[in-house]
Amino acid sequence: MQDFQPGDVIAQEYQIVTMLAQGSFGKVYLGKSQKKNMNVAIKVEKAEVSYFNSLIREVEILKTLEGVPCVPKVIWSGSEKGMRIMIQNLLGKDLIHYQKKMKKFSYECVCNIAYQMIGILEQIHKKNIIHRDLKPENILGASQSDKLHLIDFGIAKNLESNKKGKEKISFIGTTRYASIAAHLGKEQNKKDDLESLGYIILYFLNGSLPWMSVDKDDNERLEKIGLLKKDMSPEELCENLPNSIFKYMKYVKGLSAKVKPSYSQLKELFTITNVQPNMPFDWNQRAKANRKMNSNKSIKTSKSAKVFSKSKSQFRKTQNNIPQESSSKLILQSQTPIKKLYKTIVFPESQDKTVYHSSDDNQQQSSLSDEKKSKESVKVGYSISYEPSKFSRYSQHNKSPIQQQQKERARVSTLDANPQDLLIMPPKSEKQLQEFEEQDLELKYNLLYYKSILYNYKNPIQDFKAIHYNFLD
Repeated sequence: MQDFQPGDVIAQEYQIVTMLAQGSFGKVYLGKSQKKNMNVAIKVEKAEVSYFNSLIREVEILKTLEGVPCVPKVIWSGSEKGMRIMIQNLLGKDLIHYQKKMKKFSYECVCNIAYQMIGILEQIHKKNIIHRDLKPENILGASQSDKLHLIDFGIAKNLESNKKGKEKISFIGTTRYASIAAHLGKEQNKKDDLESLGYIILYFLNGSLPWMSVDKDDNERLEKIGLLKKDMSPEELCENLPNSIFKYMKYVKGLSAKVKPSYSQLKELFTITNVQPNMPFDWNQRAKANRKMNSNKSIKTSKSAKVFSKSKSQFRKTQNNIPQESSSKLILQSQTPIKKLYKTIVFPESQDKTVYHSSDDNQQQSSLSDEKKSKESVKVGYSISYEPSKFSRYSQHNKSPIQQQQKERARVSTLDANPQDLLIMPPKSEKQLQEFEEQDLELKYNLLYYKSILYNYKNPIQDFKAIHYNFLD
């Protein structure tokens, strides 16, 4: 018979997405309801084991347990392609998945698992149902839920339909976690589910069980594991573990089939360490921490962007609100870009100076009256000009109208090179402005001259210098 493939539709509604797991009795697929737009678990029984009627029994057991929390609900059951199928609600991932992810569960987490599982077993035992196959793979938990669920009731049994049979029956359960009665071939009871849960607790706390060292290929493996479970005392099993675990194992191993377990007393053993029921599991806390970290990163990034945007808008608003007529009396707040763009030159002999105070903390603007408390300097903007001025004796005594116009253009060009200089350094007279210009041009000439020597000996300035002095001679 043909297996199901992704894309196949069952009961004209449930589409198979992918396979989740497979075992000796069949396969479990992830499916999706096309009508309700929800994910489901699709369990398909193998045709070669259909004579066990495992799936039919599970459907009957789950119908008996209908209304009990933390057990699956049967959404649909029937046959497709000659195979029995049961569709259930999707409940999460098994504890082995989380154990591999977390490496090890904390003691508080194990206590929470034990507390909740005792409560689930109490509910199904009230319905006279025993599971008979407790193991971590059959306990599910969602990553964003504080509830556990018990699944796979394929070999569960209804005690009301218990009939006297053979004195010894075949082994039923999973070897690692099965009760001693299962190894001895005896009928199991409610206490056997609690014993299996005890082995699960020991496994989560220690990371292993004493009988896990028995080789899987050993033909007598089942008998050897049964003898180890029977011969090991609760003291040996619970060595170096909290006293509550020892009390639990001692209690369930001493129970008889006719005695009703005290579920409330067992649950109290796992609350003495102030572990509250339904508290978050280890995997929930890690997921929550990761979400909080990602949220904090996004909030921090968003806040930084908002602060930057706000500062930028405030800066623009401040610039727009400064009147032009008062700009010449104020010092710019941010001095860093000005230092990069303009050359600062100190003139001790000058009477009229423009003073600015540089501050890393963006202090408020200061007026010219604070010049004694700050560094004094004069800012002069300039443009490249070859107009002879102070260094030309000929130009000082023989100024033609054309040369005078060129000199005026050079002066205007010098000031226009940095329009802000008009605001922060208003000259008081034409004479002083001309002195600034001549000093500036002389400095420019020296800078260009030395630069041409260091970097390019064929600089046009050198040619100009030679022509100029030849002309004067």
